[in-house]
Amino acid sequence: MNTFTFKFPHNTKKARVVYLALGYDNKLSFKLESENYDAECYKRSFSIENLQDIGYLAAKQFSQAKAITFEIESSVIQQFGTETLIQWLGFGLYLSAYQYRHKTEAVLDVQTPEIQLDTEDHVLLETFHISQILAKAQLISRELMNLPSNVLYPESFVEAVKQLNIPHIELGVLDETELEAEKFGGLLCISQGSAREARLLTLKYQVPNATKSIALVGKGVTFDTGGISIKAARLMSTMKFDMGGAAAVVGAIYAISQLQLPINVIGLCGLVENMPSGNAIKPGDVVMMRSQTSVEIISTDAEGRMVLADVLDYAQEKYQPDYLIDIATLTGGAGVALGKGYAALMGNDGEFIEQIRIAGEHCAERVWHMPTGDWFDTPLECAYADLRHGSEDPHGSPCVAATFLQHFVKDGQPWAHLDIAAMSRDLAHRKIYGETASGFGALLLTHLCQNLSR
Repeated sequence: MNTFTFKFPHNTKKARVVYLALGYDNKLSFKLESENYDAECYKRSFSIENLQDIGYLAAKQFSQAKAITFEIESSVIQQFGTETLIQWLGFGLYLSAYQYRHKTEAVLDVQTPEIQLDTEDHVLLETFHISQILAKAQLISRELMNLPSNVLYPESFVEAVKQLNIPHIELGVLDETELEAEKFGGLLCISQGSAREARLLTLKYQVPNATKSIALVGKGVTFDTGGISIKAARLMSTMKFDMGGAAAVVGAIYAISQLQLPINVIGLCGLVENMPSGNAIKPGDVVMMRSQTSVEIISTDAEGRMVLADVLDYAQEKYQPDYLIDIATLTGGAGVALGKGYAALMGNDGEFIEQIRIAGEHCAERVWHMPTGDWFDTPLECAYADLRHGSEDPHGSPCVAATFLQHFVKDGQPWAHLDIAAMSRDLAHRKIYGETASGFGALLLTHLCQNLSR
């Protein structure tokens, strides 16, 4: 038996004890008021998701307890190791205080509660500190996603991130005039129907003597009506979440900076609003991308790939990263294929793909590798331009979208694409998320950078 106590110095009610042990059920059991403990948790085999949820549930259930002690059966310790247990129980504890409250301005004032791990073991104390960093990183992403689109739009997104004052980060912004000068035709064609101007936000983290570099590209559509190809009304209210990729990049950059990882990282967020108007892009229009590839628009509701394609091209030309990854709430088809358990992962480099998969396993933001190219290139063939940007046929839509993006990746550039549309919200099976946005991707990108930096 191993015992770990977490103290809450601002609470006054009696300390509580939670017991963790292997059981017979495949479903996590969290039972209150047993004979010997305040709560008991059983499962045939625990996962990292379970540890996160147990920490969260314990803190929620005993929200005024001055301490929570976890008594953990040795077989559970053997499964994970002490540091992993502390990290993810602590992560859940830190998330427990979050509740979104409406704001009239885009301000990212998320806080984590004061919690102390009762130990003198410096390794465990550092592990617990990492829990707090990761929790705050995810909460930054979630808070960005939860803000309504009349508060969060491209310009205010930039201002909110500026106010974070993330240490060790060089923040840059391209406005519409500068984007036009840089020939961001794909990004700007999506923005042109909106009264809100587009922005490209860059967050540069550089460390001396780093041997590797990575560019993180996030889709930041702060509201997506579908444009002229307008969405059904029942699908519209959740479209404030369509900047989940950009939110994940911001959260990851925060964590990477706080952890002071020895890798150079550039975060790029393409920020637009997709609205219908007399000036909006139309199906059948042909757009010249930044790469000087001409693209025929099929549906203006397939807007994210146009933004990403230009930003991918810019990232490669300006920063020449060793690795390139984009993250986006891109297609509903990814959720149809994989449900709420995995984000879709595509890419062109097997070793890089495996690094991402491992990173996802280690932080419970799991991914499933899907194909690109070959058949998925056929729907992109076009008589009027170099490429169509999609297809009316829904079959394989996540793979077709990723294949389109791959046309904007230079030969020899290790690249991956994460489609997180289904994972950005409504993850009711996970206790830590409640009913709001998940912030999915911030942990995954952070762990990927951590692994690459070793």
